Amino acid sequence: MSSSNLSGRISWVSIAAVGAVIAAGAGLYLTTYLQSNHDRVQRLRKAKQKYRHLLSELSECKGILNYIDTELFPRAHELAKPSSETDARDVEAKRRELLGIGEQILRLMEKIDGVAPALVMDAAGMEPWTEHDVDLKQDAEHKGLGQVLDLAGDIRAIRKSLIQKAERRAKTIDTLKASIKQPADQI
Repeated sequence: MSSSNLSGRISWVSIAAVGAVIAAGAGLYLTTYLQSNHDRVQRLRKAKQKYRHLLSELSECKGILNYIDTELFPRAHELAKPSSETDARDVEAKRRELLGIGEQILRLMEKIDGVAPALVMDAAGMEPWTEHDVDLKQDAEHKGLGQVLDLAGDIRAIRKSLIQKAERRAKTIDTLKASIKQPADQI
């Protein structure tokens, strides 16, 4: 065999080997990229599922608050109106009914407290304090999970609004309870 024919085969073999290494490297890189993208999509999907679940719980809480506003609050104001023909038993019954309304508001506030924005981040595999730590927040955004922080912020805003409304209702009920006077006090 001639040396030029042998060197031609060696160059083709080395080119084929280099090509195989490049193809294997590209395949490995593509597999790693696809796996990380799949993980990111799965984490986002879990976070969105949790978000929808928490939104439905907050919607239920909003419905309870609307019921309190439309049904129980007018009744509470009616109970607090001064009446000339009240005896001690009537006053005590009114106070108990107002206490019941206050208890319902308290249970509503506890239910709202159970809806934590950190649950959305936990579903995505993120630490609950991620949005307060700059490095963790930047890392999450770099990984494509910035949307999870937005979802948690939405839950936080809705939750805060409902808590403030429920607290105002509770204060009003406390004021109404204080306004009911015993018959001996109405002189």
